[in-house]
Amino acid sequence: MRDPDRFEPDRHNLQSMGFSPEESQHLGFGGGVHHCFGAPLARLETQIALTELARRLENPRLLADPPPYRLNPVLRGPRHLPIQFDRVRA
Repeated sequence: MRDPDRFEPDRHNLQSMGFSPEESQHLGFGGGVHHCFGAPLARLETQIALTELARRLENPRLLADPPPYRLNPVLRGPRHLPIQFDRVRA
């Protein structure tokens, strides 16, 4: 849930709200006593959405193989995952 005083609930363009990409005020799941209570649900929803997206993409392929990875050993994974596909099935 977004703070309506800080973020416009129906818009996702932070630059139009005066934020640069470097200061986007990312809201993560936190950790320890500040861990987000809804994080498991958000992760499950993300997993379902990405699985469905992957199922619908026709002929998906990486544009960079391997993709550029983060240098941080704690936050592993690709920095971004550029892909190309022929079309999206309904």
